[in-house]
Amino acid sequence: MARLILYAVAAAGTVAGLARLVLGLGAVTNLNDGFPWGLWITLDVMAGVALAAGGFTLSAIIYVFNLKRYEPLLWPAKLSAFIGYVLVVLGIAFDLGFPWRIWHPLVMWNTHSVLFEISWCVMAYTTVLGLDVLLLVLERLGRQRAVRVLRSVYVVAVVVGVTLSALHQSSLGALFLLMPQKMSDLWATRALGPLFYASAVVCGLSAVMVESLVSARAYRRKPELEVLTPLSKALATALLVYLAMKVTDLYARGVHLWSLDRVHLFFYLELFGTVALPAALLGFFPAVRRSPAGLLTAAGLAAFGVVLNRFNVAITAYAGYGTFTYFPSIGEVAVTFGLFAIGVLAFDLGTRHLPVYHLSAPPPTPARPGTG
Repeated sequence: MARLILYAVAAAGTVAGLARLVLGLGAVTNLNDGFPWGLWITLDVMAGVALAAGGFTLSAIIYVFNLKRYEPLLWPAKLSAFIGYVLVVLGIAFDLGFPWRIWHPLVMWNTHSVLFEISWCVMAYTTVLGLDVLLLVLERLGRQRAVRVLRSVYVVAVVVGVTLSALHQSSLGALFLLMPQKMSDLWATRALGPLFYASAVVCGLSAVMVESLVSARAYRRKPELEVLTPLSKALATALLVYLAMKVTDLYARGVHLWSLDRVHLFFYLELFGTVALPAALLGFFPAVRRSPAGLLTAAGLAAFGVVLNRFNVAITAYAGYGTFTYFPSIGEVAVTFGLFAIGVLAFDLGTRHLPVYHLSAPPPTPARPGTG
C-alpha cells in the first residue's frame, strides 16, 4: 500500500515536472523578484544536499578517524547519498530557466562564480558516489576481480569525496552573501558558509540515524542500537558546536533577537526547537540514546532543523524585503513531493536488490578455543 501511494505521488510530480518543462517557470511556479529562491531550490537542492551529507560524514568518521564500528551504517548512507544527489541535480534542472543548458559549466568556465564551484563539486561528488553504487552492483553480480580493483583505489575516492562535499556544503551558504542587504540580520552573516558546513554535519549524522531506524522498522530488522547509541553522542556534540557557532555569531554582530513577528518565530523554532532541544535530549538523557523511539525523535528534530534552516535562509529571511510575497504553487509542491517519493522508491529498490546491508555487516568474530 505504501509503495502504491509513493508511485501515485511520483506520477503527480512527473506530470507537474513535464508541465514546467513545456510551459516554463512562470506558468508553474509562484516565484518573483523578491523571492528568487523558491521551494525547489530550498528543499529539493539546498535541503537535499544537506540530507545527503550522511555519505561524506560517515566516510570521514570511518576512514579519516578510523572508527570502524560504524561500518554497518556506511553503505545504506552511501546509497541514499547517491540517490539524494541525483535528485538534487534533477531539482536544479527544474529550477533553471533553460534546463537543457545544465551541462554548460562543463565547458563554460567562470572561475570567479560561486555557482561554478558548486556545480563542479556537485557533479564530481555525484560521480564519486556513483562509483560507490557501482561497487555494490559489481558485488551483487559477483564480479570479484572488478570489486578488488575498485577497492584498491577506494580510500582515494573517499578522500576526494569528503573534500568535494565539504567544499560545496559551505559554498551553498556563501552563495547568499551575494545579496545580504535583502535578508534579515538573523541569517545574513559572513559566517554563513561555515554555519552551512557545520549544519550539514549535523544533518548527515541525524539523517543516517533516521534512515537506519525507519528502514529497520520497514524491513523488520533489529535496530542497530549498538552503533546508533554511540553515534548519537557524536550528534549531540555536533549540535552543541553548531549552537555555539550560531550564538557566538549573533552576539558578535549585535543582532536584535527578541521580537514576536513571524520571522523571529521561525528563528526561535529553528534555534531552540531543532538545535538546542535535540542537543539536550541526546546529551543529558541516556534513556533517549538507548531507545529507538527516543533516537528517532531527537534525530528527526535535528534533521528537520537543518531543513528549516535552509527554508529560513532562502525564504523567511526575505519576508521583509519590499512588498513581495510568496507561497508555493501546486506545481512546486507536486514536484517536490514527487522527487521525494522517487527517492524513497529508489532506495527501497536498492536495498532489496543490492547487498547494502550484507556488505555493511562486519565479519563474525571467530569463537575462541574451548568455547561453544
